[in-house]
Amino acid sequence: MKQSLQIMGSTRIFAKEVNGKTLYSTSISNKNIKGEWEKMYIAVQFPKNTTIPNKTDITILESFISFYKNNNGLAMPKIVVQKFEIEKEEIQQNSELPF
Repeated sequence: MKQSLQIMGSTRIFAKEVNGKTLYSTSISNKNIKGEWEKMYIAVQFPKNTTIPNKTDITILESFISFYKNNNGLAMPKIVVQKFEIEKEEIQQNSELPF
């Protein structure tokens, strides 16, 4: 039986240019034992020819967890996104405005 961990849901994508290539990531956070927030970034891989602006909110519809090896040979997790939608910005309305 083939096993794969699938991830679905909303997240913010960060884009960074490195050596002429765009690298994507998302973040997760956790409150440690002292009550302080810690943050970790996880690499995100999209289908070829996908371009996403920095700080874009998306909904992941299909993806799975994989890994890559960093320069030191250490295995690092990554999310391989197969299908996603860009979330639309909600316009906030101020009920105190007269119009």
